[in-house]
Amino acid sequence: MQVLELKPLKNKKLKLIIVESEFPIDWSLEASENNEILGNLFFISKEYLNFLENLIKKYKPDFAIEDKGLRIGEEKMSDDDIFLRLFRSSGIPYELVDIPDYALNYITSPIYNKKALLKKFSEEIEEYKKRGQIHYNDTHFQQLAQWHLYLMDDVKEQEDEIRYKIRESWMMMGILELAKKQNKKELTALFICDKNHFDGIIFLAKELEIEYELINIKKVAKGLDKASSVKDILESSVLEIMPIKVKKKEKKEKLLYFFDTDDYCSPFDTNMGYDAGFDAVVPYCRMTADMVPKLVQDAMFSRKVGAPTVYFVGGSNVEESEKIAEAVLKSLVPPFESPVIIDPRGAHTTASAIVAKTIEVARIHGIQDLSGKKIVCLGGTGPVGQIAALIAAKLHANVVITSRREDFVKKLAESLTEKAGSAASKIEGVLADSEDDFYKIVKDADVIWSVGKAGIQMLSKEVMNKLRPNKIAVDINLVPPYGIEGLEPNFNDKEFYPGIFGLGALDIGRLKYKIESIIFNEAANTKGKKLFDYNIAFEIAFKILIGEEIKISI
Repeated sequence: MQVLELKPLKNKKLKLIIVESEFPIDWSLEASENNEILGNLFFISKEYLNFLENLIKKYKPDFAIEDKGLRIGEEKMSDDDIFLRLFRSSGIPYELVDIPDYALNYITSPIYNKKALLKKFSEEIEEYKKRGQIHYNDTHFQQLAQWHLYLMDDVKEQEDEIRYKIRESWMMMGILELAKKQNKKELTALFICDKNHFDGIIFLAKELEIEYELINIKKVAKGLDKASSVKDILESSVLEIMPIKVKKKEKKEKLLYFFDTDDYCSPFDTNMGYDAGFDAVVPYCRMTADMVPKLVQDAMFSRKVGAPTVYFVGGSNVEESEKIAEAVLKSLVPPFESPVIIDPRGAHTTASAIVAKTIEVARIHGIQDLSGKKIVCLGGTGPVGQIAALIAAKLHANVVITSRREDFVKKLAESLTEKAGSAASKIEGVLADSEDDFYKIVKDADVIWSVGKAGIQMLSKEVMNKLRPNKIAVDINLVPPYGIEGLEPNFNDKEFYPGIFGLGALDIGRLKYKIESIIFNEAANTKGKKLFDYNIAFEIAFKILIGEEIKISI
């Protein structure tokens, strides 16, 4: 019984000619009659066989292999196999490669258990539908629906991993095992496979130091324009198969330069950069705006024009981060311009998630937008509060930010109002230093955001119980005591006081992660100068949740 193990060949050099199969080579965990019928409709054409014969003459492969696909149980091929006869006539060993049945059975047993659970959830949901008892405020139904979706996604994810990553690894091991059996030191192999496996096989080939060449096929019809019937086509038209050799693209390393105002660059943002596909994340800590021009010029002029380069600005100091981002943009010159991302300690993406989630919940309760609504941002002088206030003001909400320092919060509110632009609503700064202060400020609010420091409670149970209904409350605090007593991190539109619906930190965090991932990926594929700031972050968040385009950039 083989164990999956991939190691580079020793004392041998392999060149793999990866050839697209004439028809899709389907695969499924459960072979069905439909699959068998569909498979029988695909007959290998003489044109494809001629195409393979030409490849054999050109490359003179030492052995040939094919993606086994749905031919489950066919450990040995029939002598009638058309490819077997073709390669055998040329004296070329030919075998099918794929995951063996014993390995497949072992790794799929957990999936079948989940499928059984999924079926039970589906049946219970169907019973709800038959009884006409679906109420979207029904906690039990919501749990059923959430678990049903989770299991569906989980099963699909696991099936896809087997369908591609795991099977491709076993295919590659089969190729390596055949290569080991050959007596030559320099080998060429012809591998016929479904084009959906190209990326995975190429990745493994690179990792295993295997030279490869990729050949796609294109079918070209000749004489078809003169045909008017099926008979005409069959008698006078010709279907030719043309090889399309895919050239290897010169790899351009994706670099992310990370400018952070703090003593240490954020591991979270560093990991996000690598997860987005950057080949290297280059961190610079304790950054100030005056350090930017020299660093950007060194980075810029040492790279080829068009080489993917992105600058990311982070850190706890929002004001300095903005100056750094501005300095980067000013330092970039054609044709070396690159995108710039600013997200100081996640403030832009977190604030965008808060506002977008608030709108999502508001719409559930019949409120279309935030225009004219009073939003109180508790602890709103911090990075997240400032950016959330800016976005809300641009959406024409009446925003109030609070602080225990009256002069500071009033000046900050004026500065934010100016920054939001003349088309935005005015942002008000208010002193809040006692429970009575907090109650007076939030009693007529439509929305309450608690975005202060972790572990500091601002609204007690007593205050919350005195509030009128029809409010949305958000708390981004994961550390108890929470900013709003009773609002727990896992709440998502949870009515935790009469008529007051809570949004907790976990759902905000999940959306924030998605936003940042999209921004990193978009920036990595953006050519030229573009600033990815809270405007872009919110527009992305809104599209994710609401499914509509929105523009708040000025």
